[in-house]
Amino acid sequence: MPLIQLQPHPFTSIPAHPSFPTDLSRPELHQFIHTALHEALELLHSIPSTFVADPKLRSSPPSQAKVKLLRGWRNPSEPSTKPTNPKDKTKSEFWACRQTEHVDASAEGTASWREFEDGLKSEHAEHEMEYTRSVSAVERLLEWAPQDVGEVEVDGIRFRDVNMEVNLITHTFQPSALIAPRSFISLTISAAHDDLPPQPPQTQGEHPPPRKGFLIVQIPLHQTSSSTPQALQQKISSSVPKRTIFANYVSVEHVTLLPPSSYSSSSSAQAQDFSGKPKSRVEWTMATTADPGGSIPKWVQRNFTLGGMPRAVVADVGFFIGWTMRRRGST
Repeated sequence: MPLIQLQPHPFTSIPAHPSFPTDLSRPELHQFIHTALHEALELLHSIPSTFVADPKLRSSPPSQAKVKLLRGWRNPSEPSTKPTNPKDKTKSEFWACRQTEHVDASAEGTASWREFEDGLKSEHAEHEMEYTRSVSAVERLLEWAPQDVGEVEVDGIRFRDVNMEVNLITHTFQPSALIAPRSFISLTISAAHDDLPPQPPQTQGEHPPPRKGFLIVQIPLHQTSSSTPQALQQKISSSVPKRTIFANYVSVEHVTLLPPSSYSSSSSAQAQDFSGKPKSRVEWTMATTADPGGSIPKWVQRNFTLGGMPRAVVADVGFFIGWTMRRRGST
């Protein structure tokens, strides 16, 4: 069974942890992370050929970058490169993807590479709570020591600074009397790389350097008494608010630093340094699917105009850039 799928995994399917009873059937930590990163890269590579882009770019203020929104149906049990028939939804998942390019600068409407690293790769869930209004609580359930993971090589790419943790993330909404809270149990893997193969040169003789970046993979887990250690089950039960509905969320994010080029998606002065040369850019891709549970119709969840998942992923760009600007101003 693939790791990157909307159907949540039981706690018995994840690697051993000091707080778990001994179970030799659990997957080995290094191999588990290798599989997750491989599936994430496979999904990202498939997006251009299997997702359909909206005809127009979207705005997400205060970000100056325009958002390219893509949508697609995906069957996690089939190869990512194989397009899924939208009419066959029995085993398919609806995914939304957004892509943006940001000028690499600590300036109005954008963020520097270091700010992306610090805001997204480090303490991902905790930072999301700071810039996403609905996230009301983040509880760290499990964490694996980075030294136990080390470096992981996947598809010719060497990943370092690999971290894995499990968080209980709760969203609350207004009016709270009408909308029940949602809680997500998310296994998150973050990993940096320095050697992503460069894109093909735009002109003959150009040899752009390898691109550095980082990946963030979030995989849903579910808590059932039969598969969850008792102490962990009690911690989850005591942390969620009354009436909470357990929901599922899966995502893949890839942030890369692009070298300066004559092309820039921004025409502002921020896109150039003091000598007029183009600045480097930060490319941010995020693909996700979710099941909020409850009685929200699936077609509403897929609808941009009605505030479904496509609108939410676009809005997240502005939330993050706005939070980064406020954070920058407070230091």
